[in-house]
Amino acid sequence: MKILHIIPSLDKGGAERLTLDIVRSLKDIPHVEVALVIFRNQNNYSFLTDEIDFKVIPSFYTPSLKGKGNKEVKDLQHYIDSFKPGIIHSHLFETEVVLSQVKLSKDVKRVVHFHDNMNQLKRIKLKSIHNKATLTNYYERKIVLKSWSKNRTQTISISKDTEKFIDRNIPHKFKVTFLKNGINVKRFENKSNDVKENRLVIIGSLVDKKGQQLAIETIAELVKRGYDYKLDILGDGKDFKKLSDLINALNLNEHATLHGNVDYPETFLHKAKIYIHTAKYEPFGLVVLEAMAAGLPVVCTDGYGNRDLIKEGKNGFMITERNSSLLADKIEMLINNDDLRKNMGDFANRYSHKFDINIYTEKLLELYQD
Repeated sequence: MKILHIIPSLDKGGAERLTLDIVRSLKDIPHVEVALVIFRNQNNYSFLTDEIDFKVIPSFYTPSLKGKGNKEVKDLQHYIDSFKPGIIHSHLFETEVVLSQVKLSKDVKRVVHFHDNMNQLKRIKLKSIHNKATLTNYYERKIVLKSWSKNRTQTISISKDTEKFIDRNIPHKFKVTFLKNGINVKRFENKSNDVKENRLVIIGSLVDKKGQQLAIETIAELVKRGYDYKLDILGDGKDFKKLSDLINALNLNEHATLHGNVDYPETFLHKAKIYIHTAKYEPFGLVVLEAMAAGLPVVCTDGYGNRDLIKEGKNGFMITERNSSLLADKIEMLINNDDLRKNMGDFANRYSHKFDINIYTEKLLELYQD
């Protein structure tokens, strides 16, 4: 079986990390040949790509409402023709747009991975279009769906929330498979006996939807209550300065640190006692699972997709209001009850094993062979 995974780049992100984990797992399976293609020479995971068949093939397509789109897909077309994959597993909307301009053999099966609710594919009535962005989405959706073959294309939904989105917006002629994402549990498990420090961790791109401002406000509330805890913020993005300014304004320089992107977030998870996650929207929550694999209870806000992962009071707590005081209440409960924190962390670790990448890959192979 020859499988080709395609994603625009290897920027820091959950979709990119999962794609790499899948490819690295598939390459060790007999009778499977797997390759990975990206469009831009942007690789923040060079330490994970050395042992895989990995190509950078500059490709793009910018549709035009006037019918004269700007595209570059010749090298990608040539590579696909020469590799002759039986399966093309695509990730993120940009890939769907580019692949809409590639001619595929009738023997090729498409697997479209919804890492989130791809809003560009949202069903829109022509009469409700009021701006250029909405019109562009309408046009691109039409192009993409036209390129999907009814009998050779199926989608993967990663959460109940994403499954609802697909049901509302994607024609039912395309088969949908519900398959929660997987992680490399072995990588994140903490096998050491190091003493835990009074630390919270949050991981994610520094953008508004990830909601790190609320995590900073929560550590401020804990400090106000007399707790000497520190918050490690991992990730980078356009909100870096805004969050840095907030830390300064709240006099939290001794309690909150912006570390930027890091290659090995597990080193921070292994030192911490609790994982906090304050995303406004979370399509699934790979970082939540990784924290659980590291043996941390999770205190989070409702991001919709992460509802599928939290077993209330067993591996974490979910707060439905975006309220720093309520988050601090749950964290304070864990701080003052070490046995509860450890028991929840142990349950979280056991729970994470259901999502191990090797188990995930077996399910993925069944999907490919369907």
